[in-house]
Amino acid sequence: MTKPLTTRRDTLRALAAFGSAAPFAMTLAQVGEAAAATAQSDYKALVCVFLHGGNDSNNLLLATDSASWGRYWQARNRGSDPIALMPPGTPPVPIGQTSTVAQRQVTAITDPAYWGGVLPIVPRTPKLTPGAPLGDPPRTFALHPLTPKLRDLFHSGRMAGLANVGTLLAPLTKAQYLQESNAPVPIPQRLFSHQDQQAAWQSGHVDGAATGWGGKLADVFRSASNPASQNFASLTTSSPSLFSAGQSVTAYRVNPGAGAVTIGVLQKTGIYNNSSLMLRALSETLKTNDAAGNALGDAYVAAVQHSLDTAAQFNASLAKTTVPPPPAFTNPLTGVSESNPLADQLRAVAQTIAGHNNLRINRQAFFVQLGGFDTHDNQNKQHTLLYSQIDHAFSYFESAIRALKMENAVTTFTASDFNRSFTTNGDGTDHAWGGHHLIMGGAVNGGDIYGTYPTLGIDNKDTGFTNPDAVDNALIPTTSVEQYLATLGRWFGVSDADLLSIFPRLSAFPNRDLGFMRT
Repeated sequence: MTKPLTTRRDTLRALAAFGSAAPFAMTLAQVGEAAAATAQSDYKALVCVFLHGGNDSNNLLLATDSASWGRYWQARNRGSDPIALMPPGTPPVPIGQTSTVAQRQVTAITDPAYWGGVLPIVPRTPKLTPGAPLGDPPRTFALHPLTPKLRDLFHSGRMAGLANVGTLLAPLTKAQYLQESNAPVPIPQRLFSHQDQQAAWQSGHVDGAATGWGGKLADVFRSASNPASQNFASLTTSSPSLFSAGQSVTAYRVNPGAGAVTIGVLQKTGIYNNSSLMLRALSETLKTNDAAGNALGDAYVAAVQHSLDTAAQFNASLAKTTVPPPPAFTNPLTGVSESNPLADQLRAVAQTIAGHNNLRINRQAFFVQLGGFDTHDNQNKQHTLLYSQIDHAFSYFESAIRALKMENAVTTFTASDFNRSFTTNGDGTDHAWGGHHLIMGGAVNGGDIYGTYPTLGIDNKDTGFTNPDAVDNALIPTTSVEQYLATLGRWFGVSDADLLSIFPRLSAFPNRDLGFMRT
């Protein structure tokens, strides 16, 4: 007998993408008190904020010491629309006036001179330039001028930076990289491909995989006695993501502001919106057409029913909780108050976390996404909006989680395809490699920059400068994606043995805990 093309289990897993919303009653303060009184003491949540398209983190977390800034300025203050930010302490320049620093007239609010200088931050641990002689002064750092709330989170100890992260197969130096096919250390393939690098970051496998590391973390904590540990352990507010797909755990989709995301049941209008009626009609139709039964049809009916049942269960878990909406967000490009899609997604995450006790679940991994970071053109305009949205959303989410009294149980972190080129292409940047990231939460050893912040600048024959940490326009990562993610996984409670299974290349790196989490 020929084996069916798909099994009932396969179809269920392929079709079941879930989500929900519900009416809310309690105030945030009441929810916080209830959560503090009844929360499972070992509950933890990881929230991955994926900056889709490849974030130019050269303009997010900057080194501002004299040597670094000089090479940064030389590389970026040129082209048709220069993308160099202004040095610390530079006052904003109104439209129509001339910036003496940038030596040009400011004609639009997207000109970096309009926003003034980058925002200084002071890491708890002094950082030195790699290879610098003893006695050199520590390096200085700053954040993008449109992220004042992130700066405050950093200085309050609730946020940390992680420098120069990227996909690696093993620790790699510039000299090894330049040997190419004869290199003694393997070099990852397809480094500048969006699809391949997104897959690497979301799966935890440099070469990609069919499952994601968020879903596989949830696999570790699944419980046969608690169906919620499979239905609601790995959640996404975006379209179905690789990050959220486990071996056993299926991603549950939450659609902010639009109610439950369930499998369609051929719904039309009036009485045909009655899901129970439609399920019965669909089931009978399939059975009538095939007296012996229809495996694919039965599986579809079961998947729809499972979707509806879990949506109802999820709604019920949130029926007595509420998280206030984000404060007003003003689009810096238009001056108009509007919704912030990242803040809206993070509100849905906070609502889900607030209701976790009703589901009797103690581990959840969330995937949220903000697009628009493929800034080959118009980078100043794009970053003006995107970094404002990140600043607003992260501050809101951190406040919401603290109000729930769960700040030590929730860790939020950024991820992205890759960093972008150190030099401008005229009004934007191109695909590159190692980049910088942010980690936020009460369990974060905040107020510091972890990893090795690289030497900045491109090789220059005229000056004799050779950057040991970069090839052409791309930084060679000094920290691997696996080290970053495994540090988060260890805090989440995953054993070393399971981490080595989830991240198969981790064994190539001696340092598997980067120190930015309190465990």
